[in-house]
Amino acid sequence: MMDKWINNNTISKILALAVAVMLWGMVHLDTGTPSSTLTVSYDNKVIDNVGIQASGLDESKYVLATMDTDHVRMEVRGQRSVLTSFFADSYQAKLNLSGLGAGTRTLALEPDLPDGVELVSMTPNRVTVTIEEKQTKTFNVSIVPKGNPDAGLQLGKPVVTPQTVKVTLPKSQLSTVTAVQGAVDTDGITEKFEQKRVKLRAYNKKGQELTGAVIEPSTVSVEIPVSQQAKSVPVKIVYTGDLPDGLALSKVSTNVKEAAVYASQDVLSSLSSYVTATLDLSQFTEAGTRTVQANLAAPAGSDKIEPGSIQIEVTVVPSNQVTDTERTLSGIPIALQGAGDGTTATITAPASKMMDVTVKGPQDMVSNLTNDDISLVADVSGLAPGQHEVTLQVGLPKYIAQAGNADQLKATVNIVGPSTPTVTSPSNENESNPSGSGDKGQERHEEGQNGQGGYSDANSGGNAAAEDKTSPHNGAASSANGTPENSQP
Repeated sequence: MMDKWINNNTISKILALAVAVMLWGMVHLDTGTPSSTLTVSYDNKVIDNVGIQASGLDESKYVLATMDTDHVRMEVRGQRSVLTSFFADSYQAKLNLSGLGAGTRTLALEPDLPDGVELVSMTPNRVTVTIEEKQTKTFNVSIVPKGNPDAGLQLGKPVVTPQTVKVTLPKSQLSTVTAVQGAVDTDGITEKFEQKRVKLRAYNKKGQELTGAVIEPSTVSVEIPVSQQAKSVPVKIVYTGDLPDGLALSKVSTNVKEAAVYASQDVLSSLSSYVTATLDLSQFTEAGTRTVQANLAAPAGSDKIEPGSIQIEVTVVPSNQVTDTERTLSGIPIALQGAGDGTTATITAPASKMMDVTVKGPQDMVSNLTNDDISLVADVSGLAPGQHEVTLQVGLPKYIAQAGNADQLKATVNIVGPSTPTVTSPSNENESNPSGSGDKGQERHEEGQNGQGGYSDANSGGNAAAEDKTSPHNGAASSANGTPENSQP
């Protein structure tokens, strides 16, 4: 059958035509316009501030102290699509410090680039580094309280556990460490402070923290004892106003004998020997016994005073019903007053610069007087250089008068001018009292000059102090002080 097809002339012609057409088409396809191909684009990119990543250093022994630069500039090349797909932090310059010890050296940097990116240039391509050896030293721990405890409380010495720690730093920095400290907040605490984990920091002499310091252990336990900071002082009465004519004080007593003053140690150490309450006598217009309330004056610089007020029981009687009693107080220091510029005054007799003073007044007041309630002053105003016998002025509380022989209250004073030689007088031991000092007398005189006591002229026997409305040196107030030091004569 196939033979008949092949031998058929018509079929052969048709086959030949088909083959010819195919050949023609193949020839024309090879010589025609070539098809277009895909084009790939490459770009360059500059990346500034590429970080340098150091690795391989034995950090248990060494520290990278300095490096002359911590970044480089890279120019890279790659396909545009690749370059735009990475951020700047995908590029790094690596610094290999493996096996290196202390010293300064210059090392090559190795680029670390994303896949598909190649380096064109890197500036700089080398870096100079200094490696320092670490050292460890033991330091004592100190604790710094920040804040203030409640009023009247004082912080004790902190108890730290452990008391010492080890600090590791490069040798050059370790020598600058001056303190290892922890800070604790003590604001408003009322009882013993305890904190188990107080973080420590190392500081240099400028108070700057050394942030790279390794402290072992890094925290400590802290306990701070808290104690009351107070002082008990007697209560005194300060009088203002006057009783009407015909009335006199018979007795003044308080329900509180002492008050507690809370303050810092500096304030307490300089605190006067008493605190005051003011009693206005003008409010008592008739005889009888009344109880009034008065506030205690908190001393300057104190935090608080307890109690803040007291009850004062006051007994007023007709003047003709008051029976005076007498009492002698020994060892009252003599103070000097009135020496001019360039003039020196010295008490030569009595040698002790003290004298006894006899006073009289209501029994309750007199029995509670103390030496602090009385002052003696030798006024040398206007006296020429040389020796003088000076009548002493006596400062007494309200309603207390001088008794006895006023002429005995005299002192011998030597006055030396700018060019006058000192005159020495024999001491009269019989006039002296064996205790006390002139310095103390001077202090008492200054106290009297500041409104804390009046003066009585010994020549006249009058009691100028009875007119002192504000004197805290008063017998009535002394009832808060307990048993008198001297018995009545």
